[in-house]
Order: sequence, then C-alpha cells, then structure tokens
Amino acid sequence: MSKIVVLGSVNVDLVSFTKDFPKPGETINGKGFEIHQGGKGANQAIAVAKLGSDVEVVGAVGTDFFGDFLIDSLKKSNVGTEMIEKTDGTSGVANIWVNEFGENSIILDAGANGKIDESIFERSKNMIINSLFLLLQFEIPFDVVEKAAKIAHDSGVKVILDPAPARKIPDSLLNCVDYITPNEIEILKIASGKTLKDKIKNLQSKGPQVIVKAGAKGVYIVENDELLNLESFKVDPIDTTGAGDCFNGAMAVALSEKMNIKDACVFAMAASAISVTRKGAGNSFPTRDEVQNFLRKNQNAILR
Repeated sequence: MSKIVVLGSVNVDLVSFTKDFPKPGETINGKGFEIHQGGKGANQAIAVAKLGSDVEVVGAVGTDFFGDFLIDSLKKSNVGTEMIEKTDGTSGVANIWVNEFGENSIILDAGANGKIDESIFERSKNMIINSLFLLLQFEIPFDVVEKAAKIAHDSGVKVILDPAPARKIPDSLLNCVDYITPNEIEILKIASGKTLKDKIKNLQSKGPQVIVKAGAKGVYIVENDELLNLESFKVDPIDTTGAGDCFNGAMAVALSEKMNIKDACVFAMAASAISVTRKGAGNSFPTRDEVQNFLRKNQNAILR
C-alpha cells in the first residue's frame, strides 16, 4: 500500500501565455500555448512521486481524448492510477492565462471530477485506510471529501486539506483534519477573526494545524500563541501555476518522514520555489535531488 493517497481532481491544463490579461470584449495576441496535466489532486500526487514517495490517486477522467492523456501522464510520473475511473463525458479542464509576471487566472470546468461519488470512494476505501496520509481538496464533490476525511481520521490516517476553491467548512470536517493549508485569500473566507493570528488560532481550535501559504511572503503558522513567518526563498518566477499543490505534496512527503512542522514547511517552500521558475504545473515540480541541492545553496529561510 502507498503511504500517501490523494483523493482529488485530475484535469487537463490549457495554458496561454500573454503580456497582459485581456479586458472584457478585448482580443490580444498570446505568447505561446501549452497543454499540461493538471488538477489539484493530480498535481499534489506528482509532487509526492517526484520527491520519491509512493502515491496513489483516487479520481476520475472522462471518455474524451484527454482521459488517456491524463492517465498516461500520471503513470509517467510514477503515480499510481489504479483507482482512477473513466466516466462518460468530458475530463476536467482548466483554461489558464499566465501574464508576464507569472501570475495566472483560471477558468475551471469540473467535468469528470464532478462525478466522483460514493461508489468510486468505496472502491478505494481499503487503500485509504491503509495509508499514512490522505490529501484532499475541494475540486471534487464536498460530500465525498467529508466522508473520506472522517473515515481516514477514524482509521488513524493523517488528513491534509487544501481548502481550494475556498468555502465555509463545517466543524465536523475540521475535526477530522490534521493539517489545513489555505492561502492568504482562502483563509479570509474560511476563518473568523480580526487578524491573521486570530484567524489561524480560531481554525486551530477546531482541530487542524494551520499553515497559511503566502507566496513570496512565505508561510505563516502559530506556535505557542506566537505568529511565525517562515520566509520564502527568493527566485524569479516564470509561472506560479501549481505552486501551492507542489507545496502540499512536498509537505506530505516531509511529514511522512517525521520532519517537524517548521522543517516540513521549509522543505515544501523549497520545492514550490523551484516549481515557479519553470512553466506548467506537474512537469515543473522538482525531484528530491533538486530540492536537496537547492536547500544546500539557499539556507535562508528564517523566522521573523
């Protein structure tokens, strides 16, 4: 059994590069077009696999011509695909625009991801309860995420939740989550409180360790009632697509290897820093050797 299982979305990314984003009604010239494997679930699984850990994806693709492409892409990255089902209709598709600063805007159509139901989950249940970590996101039906988190939690499996796209999260789900990783925008939608520290503490009072992904500002956590900022590594970004997914996959690997939360975050920030210097999502994620070499050359992550 794989020690890390990802239940989540598998998409194809249709990526257009441009100087500026078009305004409504405007047509502009692009600077390149690429097709990549994507989806938060698949991306996180590829990050795990590239860093040397066994990982399986539980998900769905369509019967369109993208379905085989997506499964083959995951296999080439050494991701287990035994629990990916083909459902009638289209695969999940993300239309992504990337500007000259590496920022992106995304239109997501769930496709087959929206058809992940209890029957698909039930067939993978044994795999999940025999893993060490389960990674979840919100690009698949919410009721499936809730059920998976509860069963994993009750079986002693550590649950890592990436709350994206952001939505209100009931306490019943938070109580089953060990680590939650919102970005700065997402935590505004899912947590109450006047300050970032208040929001983190309020979420943590429901159960999970909170790690706020803040891009170039690094990561925020609260320990011993103190807000800590783990500084990011300084790189020149080309494309930030999938950087948060790379972080989550890398953090899962680090935690599965018994790193403490600070070291796990630094390891994950190094992986995501490398990823943003390359185009694409999963194909931009680094290997274990690349992360270790990067850390040796850039030991600049500090607390402030």
